Amino acid sequence: MKGLLLPLASASRDPLQSDPPRPRLVLPRSLLRRGFFAALAFTTPVFGVLYVIVVPDGHVLAVIATHIAAVLLASAGAIGYFRSAIWIGPGSSMVTERGFFGRLGSFDKSDSASILRAEVFTSDGTESLPQLVVLSADNRRLLRMRGQYWTREHMDLVAEAMDVPVHYLPEAVSIGELRSDYPHSLYLLERQPLLVVVAAIGGTALAAGLFLLVLSLLKAFHS
Repeated sequence: MKGLLLPLASASRDPLQSDPPRPRLVLPRSLLRRGFFAALAFTTPVFGVLYVIVVPDGHVLAVIATHIAAVLLASAGAIGYFRSAIWIGPGSSMVTERGFFGRLGSFDKSDSASILRAEVFTSDGTESLPQLVVLSADNRRLLRMRGQYWTREHMDLVAEAMDVPVHYLPEAVSIGELRSDYPHSLYLLERQPLLVVVAAIGGTALAAGLFLLVLSLLKAFHS
């Protein structure tokens, strides 16, 4: 498990510059590669068809603009993925996390009261993935690690660095069961599934509206 920790020389990347230096846990790079190839396999035929459809009409700039926007969005996601990290060590009292959107959050180990570890079924129910949640005495979520991104070894390292009881759920549970029994361990959108539907519909409508707006502006420009 020591191989999962970056050398202490990388402590210069620690946003708190703690003493003693804290090892840094990072997300597996293999997951980013798989996501890149999956996105490439999905977007290439989609934009290929769009280019074929619009080229005869002379409105290829609209598709190019949309394609560039998609590439920039994917690049921002990759940067966020690479920057995501957890700084934790047995010799430091502080734990720091930099999330996908760049937000830094820290808490003192003394604020933690327990750790919840569970196997949670994926949305299709075909497999289960581990989750770890560090909770305060008032059930406030201090840190969460999901198996979609973090490995079991990462979670073991965090659990070992925290001097608090670890509660294991005896059986794999669904996200619905976790929502019912441990709602404080989930994010807002997971606690309120309806918000996910609203956000998805709103995001789709916004993307479609922007595409139509760009297309109409280009048509007006050409005319």
